Amino acid sequence: MQKMACVAIVVGSLLLAVPPLATAEERAPTRPPSLVQALHAAEASLRRILGDDIERDFRPAWTGVADLDGDGQAEIVYFYTSTYTGGAFAQHNRGVVMTALTADDPRGRATPNSLSTVDAEDAAAVRSSGYADDSGLQIPGAVQSIDIEGSRIRVAFSVTSGASVCEVVNFKHICPANGDQRWVLQWTPGTLKRTDS
Repeated sequence: MQKMACVAIVVGSLLLAVPPLATAEERAPTRPPSLVQALHAAEASLRRILGDDIERDFRPAWTGVADLDGDGQAEIVYFYTSTYTGGAFAQHNRGVVMTALTADDPRGRATPNSLSTVDAEDAAAVRSSGYADDSGLQIPGAVQSIDIEGSRIRVAFSVTSGASVCEVVNFKHICPANGDQRWVLQWTPGTLKRTDS
């Protein structure tokens, strides 16, 4: 049994015994968020995207939780889409990795000098969730499944020529080859990219 030294603190006439702070090795690992908490975190983040008459109603369609880099802190992975009426840009259809907020994380702050109460409320919702977007990647097709194996995020999707989720070049949606596609995504802090392995 490990012995712990205590520090005695006198407050007024009350003597308190305070155990020492735990070292990094003794701290319990951070509990990962539940899938419901992950969904709420994704929804809070998406509230910060301003909609318009071309694209609006940004919504998560899939959420997952995994420790992608093995550091003991879970990341949230989500995929989202939108309602889109057409335009000179691709409809949002993205996979995103969220990381836990740190104490002074700028991702949880309201826009500087903003007088909008909505902006302040949206920023507060992000802070309350404890997570914010780190990086994302556009998926140019209809997502069929997403699964996570270790540090890899596998996305299966179907491509249809001219789909609104494909890259826009000269006002035309240019897609990869038609048919079923399977991408493997790899996340490192600040970057989510496609990999061949």
